[in-house]
Amino acid sequence: MQNTRLDDFGKEFKTLVNKQLEWNDFLVQGKALLGELVLDPTWFRPVLSKLVMDEVFLKSQWLSIDPNDIQIYRDADKAFSIRAFIWEPSVRYPIHDHGAWGIVGAHINRVQEVKYERVDDGSNPDYAEVKAFSEAILSPGEITVVLPVNEGIHQMAAMDGKTAVSIHIYGSPVRKGYIHYYNPHNHTAHRMYPPYIDKKVLAIRTLGSVPEEWSESVLNDALKTDGPDFIKNECRLALEKIKR
Repeated sequence: MQNTRLDDFGKEFKTLVNKQLEWNDFLVQGKALLGELVLDPTWFRPVLSKLVMDEVFLKSQWLSIDPNDIQIYRDADKAFSIRAFIWEPSVRYPIHDHGAWGIVGAHINRVQEVKYERVDDGSNPDYAEVKAFSEAILSPGEITVVLPVNEGIHQMAAMDGKTAVSIHIYGSPVRKGYIHYYNPHNHTAHRMYPPYIDKKVLAIRTLGSVPEEWSESVLNDALKTDGPDFIKNECRLALEKIKR
């Protein structure tokens, strides 16, 4: 998708990344750059138009973890990506963490952000206690920041009964494959994967609920393959459940 304003912004942001500034200086300059982009109401119009009218563009969207995640720019060196998130006023999106740093700007209508901190020790992979510690309403042009893993737990929502859009720049992930969804009511941490991986993970978790020799054999065989670490970890957790 050709979008001159977005392409120019991507090149400008890549120049900033290449400077390898101290983290605080990088954030100040990155927030300023994104603030200018999200105050421009024109460049995102072709994206919305293509999502509605261009089937090729629509089908080219990578199936990410969140269905409201629209990928609009990816750096050639994978140093960062730019995404639009569409927030519906009738949907309460889960509290979640991130695998990478992110700079986020409100673009269309207002969004609410609630930031959380994790107060448990993290020893149980399925358990988490999270506590809200700040809340902000972001108008178009206003910026927030998230950090990887436990330093980036938050929840976003549309305000004023209107569908809203925020623009997110994410860096290279320090934890790949999944994010956590948190439920503060029953203190759970649920690992969420992209749809094409999620089917395998669901099968692994099902095997962990079938305490029989054949299911244990499948999981042990899966551990011997060259799959990613997060899949092997799911196999280990499933085997632990079988042995309980």
